[in-house]
Amino acid sequence: MPEMPPSLCFYCDKAGRKNAVFIRCNDCLLEFHRTCLLKFTKMSEKEVNDYKKKNNFSCWPCSLPMLNDSFWSVPEPLSLTQASNSKQQKNNKKAAAILCFNARSLKNRKRAADIAALLECHPADVLAINETWLSPDILDHEVIPTDYVVMRKDRTGGRRPAGGVLLAILPHLQPRRQTQLETTAEAVWAEVTVSNLRFLIASVYRAPNSTPQQNDELLLSLSLAAEQQHNYDACFVMGDFNLDVDWSTETPLPRATPAEQFLDAFDNFAFAQLIKNATRTTATSEKTIDLFLCDTPNLVSTSEVIAGVSDHDMLLIGLKVDSRRPPPMSKTLPDWRRAHWPALNDLLAVKLQGVMQEDGLEEAWNAWKTALFECVAECVPSRRTRSKRKLLPWLNKNLKKLIKIKDDLFAQWLSEKTNEARIIFETARKATQGAVRLAKDRWFWNLGRGPQGAAVFWKFIHLKSKVPINTTTFSADGRFFSEPAAVASQFLATFKQNFSPPGTDFPFLRRAPIQDEKLSKFHVTASEVSALLHVLDAKNAAGPDGIPAVLLKNCADTICPSLAHIFNHSLRTCFLPADWKCAAVTPIPKEGEKNDFNNYRPISVTSLVGKLLEKHVRNQLAAFFERKNSLPDCQHGFRERRSCTTMLLKTLDNWTAALDSSSGQHVHAVFLDWAKAFDRVPHQRLLSKLQHHGVDGEVLRWLKNFLVGRSQFVRFGGARSEPCEVTSGVIQGSVLGPLLFNIYVSDLPAALKTNLVQYADDCTVFKVVSCQDDVDELQDDLALVDIWCTNNGMQLNAKKCVAMDISRARQPWTPQYTIGGVALDYVCTQRLLGVHISRDLRWNHHVDVQRKKAARTLGFAARNLRGCTQRVKRMAYLTLVKPKLFYGTPAWHPWTKANIGKMARTQNKALHFIYGRHVPPPQNMKMLSVPAQLVYNDLLLFKKSLCGLTDYNAMARIIVGRMHRGDDPQHPLLQQPPARTELGQCVFDYRVVAFWNAAPPALKDCSAAQFPSKCKAYVSECF
Repeated sequence: MPEMPPSLCFYCDKAGRKNAVFIRCNDCLLEFHRTCLLKFTKMSEKEVNDYKKKNNFSCWPCSLPMLNDSFWSVPEPLSLTQASNSKQQKNNKKAAAILCFNARSLKNRKRAADIAALLECHPADVLAINETWLSPDILDHEVIPTDYVVMRKDRTGGRRPAGGVLLAILPHLQPRRQTQLETTAEAVWAEVTVSNLRFLIASVYRAPNSTPQQNDELLLSLSLAAEQQHNYDACFVMGDFNLDVDWSTETPLPRATPAEQFLDAFDNFAFAQLIKNATRTTATSEKTIDLFLCDTPNLVSTSEVIAGVSDHDMLLIGLKVDSRRPPPMSKTLPDWRRAHWPALNDLLAVKLQGVMQEDGLEEAWNAWKTALFECVAECVPSRRTRSKRKLLPWLNKNLKKLIKIKDDLFAQWLSEKTNEARIIFETARKATQGAVRLAKDRWFWNLGRGPQGAAVFWKFIHLKSKVPINTTTFSADGRFFSEPAAVASQFLATFKQNFSPPGTDFPFLRRAPIQDEKLSKFHVTASEVSALLHVLDAKNAAGPDGIPAVLLKNCADTICPSLAHIFNHSLRTCFLPADWKCAAVTPIPKEGEKNDFNNYRPISVTSLVGKLLEKHVRNQLAAFFERKNSLPDCQHGFRERRSCTTMLLKTLDNWTAALDSSSGQHVHAVFLDWAKAFDRVPHQRLLSKLQHHGVDGEVLRWLKNFLVGRSQFVRFGGARSEPCEVTSGVIQGSVLGPLLFNIYVSDLPAALKTNLVQYADDCTVFKVVSCQDDVDELQDDLALVDIWCTNNGMQLNAKKCVAMDISRARQPWTPQYTIGGVALDYVCTQRLLGVHISRDLRWNHHVDVQRKKAARTLGFAARNLRGCTQRVKRMAYLTLVKPKLFYGTPAWHPWTKANIGKMARTQNKALHFIYGRHVPPPQNMKMLSVPAQLVYNDLLLFKKSLCGLTDYNAMARIIVGRMHRGDDPQHPLLQQPPARTELGQCVFDYRVVAFWNAAPPALKDCSAAQFPSKCKAYVSECF
């Protein structure tokens, strides 16, 4: 096991000052600050000094006794009541369980390990947590396991973190938040369904210093719930009330006015308080302030207090209701790690010979697939998997035994109430906490190491950052859906609405085809199939036919002849097997509410073998269309050597040149939004456009068969819906879909007089306007766009289409533009391909937005990767944070010192996150500063443009300067294009000239492959 960094204290995780005194454990070699030992342990200063002098210190985790040591043995057997409760709980494992506790900060790094271990050892259906101390920037599943649906109410404002309540409920209980019962009080309400019984549950926190107004708000929330009690089988309210009440007699203590009010309210609402033991114990007092209120006590089987993780103990409630989780699904899968590939390839070579003799395509495909699966069954061992709940990776059996012993000692102390029992329990709790925290810290220290380190790292990041949609309760038309089969069926019905109406017919467009080169036949060779197989990613998901990528990749040379035979048979007969035309749809959430079916995008997973043929057809079609210039120059989406950056560059260069040409110039841009564009493409009209562009014969008939007769089903939570027919659209997630969509919209720019830029379905129409005639011309083009959409089965979402007056004039010019009779709103900022464009083409707003996103992501990384190595932290910054700061910077540029300083401050915070307090000098960090990174991005794009690696002519406005005496004839100096204003000097082709002229000749002459490393070394020294 690798050692922790010797310069960091285990308790505070800091290096401290230069003269800080460290004490090292003799067993695990961890180091501790002398001051931290005094603060976090009960050692005296004399003991600490003795340890330092004698050098024989042993930390708490290393001083743990053996599990069979008499120290851990319980002196007396548990009382009869406790023994019966324990036995009842053991025999009632499927009963619904509720866990309630005061966390005093869920984001505390040390306490987070204790809470995670507790939830593993005491699994509960409902978690009611108060004093969460969370803020809105902290994601739910950073602090709560991903199995739960989380409902939070954070306390906002204040100078320090405090308060906050949370409910976490397993999804099979169909949780639904009841916001109508919530007031400004710290209480969150939810409805759950357990064994056909409807329960109302609340998590509550009342601060000790609550004002009368805050007490009234909490009482109002309780009264609103009481009005709904008759609609539920039971109501459970739990949390930290901080009431001065003697619960043995249920009487308030003297001068406890709020307690009297709440006791009267509990009586009026028929609430019984079931917790009688103290939940917060100090050296001088014992108080029962964490309460569990219930209007149906006969539904509660057990209510006990267990050891907590803060200064409050926890409430563990068992209900007399069966809360059986859905049974885990078991599967038998091939174990590819133990596959014998030589034997498998030899067997496949023999069995696939018969496929070459099959005449029918469907028969040949079925025979090929059957032979493949038979060989896999013979040569690849199988393994059985179950979708069971996984334990924490750092929580082993020994730690669980320690936690169990600690809980037993706590129960012993509750039964005896002696000082000796309390000391034994506190010692065990401290030792257990140390062992748990050490195990977690060591796991984090090893995160990212080893051959599978990167995969484990990204799995951990996705676990913390991505919200699993299978824990979401969906709603539609007043109904709630939580069962996977019902959710999958409803998703299918929602996605089916995106298709064009079945009665709508868009026949072949009657126009003469272009008399030019035609594409009527395809042929694929075995070597081409082998090349496609070898570049497959072995981790790609298998399609509905169940053929995985790892099998295709490792058997590429063996199966390529038979696959080439099947592919050519398909291209010749213009027919596709049914397996290739069936898609498994996965819902992908968009931004917004996660419980709305309409807020998801369907992504199709199709057969990997079918995708191979699609890729070959796509490559041939793309090359054909590029040769004929069938695609308009304004289209940048899904095209070779084009990207979001090239579209932004050309668009922003045009707008900047217009504003720089004369004072007070205006550019009016209309940002269009198509509704479900990919799903609404009519097949017949698409085929007619393909024919117009020269696609004919077998290729056109094959594409027709590819589009028509497709089916899809939705997979969700292990369930799948019934299949449905796909009546329109190009398949999202397919290989051919984006290219076919580009062809479908390729005739739109020719119908317009104004300028149009496109990235797939992102369209922007703009024009330089100087008089009313220009405005009328732009309005006429918007009407033509609307007509084109009507004639081509597309639909504009007019409410989301907006206009912008791009100008630096003092007075804006905002004439009214309409689409389909709907007036467009003017905006001052608009997001275009991830870049926030302001009407004055300044980048202050975009820098602020991206800096906040980067800072939020950096905070996420700092909270979840604090105990990792510098290498892992650096990788997290480079992959998660840095792209948000520098995305698209050749197209836009922060330019001003203020904006560059904002970006630099974010990067400086990242450096302290990676290296701690002592950041190494720049030459040792292997990381560019913000100015150097901006120059590097500009030079890299300029070099790609010169080498033809990107479809952007960077030299269009740049002038090759005159040769002067002493100039290098091989590298003439470039001259910046004319720029009248500071705005014109901000564009890419103006600012890159100075950087390129200053670059050394060796950098200019190197190849495109060598340029990135050499350029990085150059800018790191000069900027």
